[in-house]
Amino acid sequence: MRLELIENEPALILRGRIRYLVVADLHLGLVRFYDEFVVRRIEEIAEKMRVDEIVILGDLKHRIGYDWRVQKMVENLDFTLVKGNHDGGLKGEREIHIGKFHLIHGHVKPKEVGKNLIAAHSHPSINLNGLKERVWVFGRWRDSKVLIIPAFNDMCSSTPVNLRVPAGFLFRDLRDVKFLTLDLVMVGDPTSQSSQQPPSQFQHP
Repeated sequence: MRLELIENEPALILRGRIRYLVVADLHLGLVRFYDEFVVRRIEEIAEKMRVDEIVILGDLKHRIGYDWRVQKMVENLDFTLVKGNHDGGLKGEREIHIGKFHLIHGHVKPKEVGKNLIAAHSHPSINLNGLKERVWVFGRWRDSKVLIIPAFNDMCSSTPVNLRVPAGFLFRDLRDVKFLTLDLVMVGDPTSQSSQQPPSQFQHP
């Protein structure tokens, strides 16, 4: 199973015999007029990347209680939901395994942690010259390699990880941290101006 980040999109592909599109933190209902664009963008990426299945890694909706508008909006979208802290009233899984990857939302610790953990929840960004930019976060937590996904919905608030500790249990003990912008520029030290361009396709480090 190969992991591939999609350049300029907060979305990744898990590529094996089956191709999975993974996105997180849609928070539908946060900004009602924007919801349709968010769902349509996922459909467009799925079609362009020719994926077989879509995985939403938590917080499909913003309102914690039941939201019939969200249910209606995604009724034609075929996906697996890994439930987040905003997904009350929705059917979904607490965690799933796809090949060697263990996928969780990230708001609570899983009972068992795989060696390659993919999580969301924290809405990570970095502050560069006063501007926030969403980032992928790579690191290690205990014995696991970790990838934390940025929020798909760009209307969501984000936490600049170089200024304060984001929500979620992972960041409390995350080490060997690296940041990757959506255009796939690695920022080794998010307070510096130096960066390098990694390959657009790469294995989980």
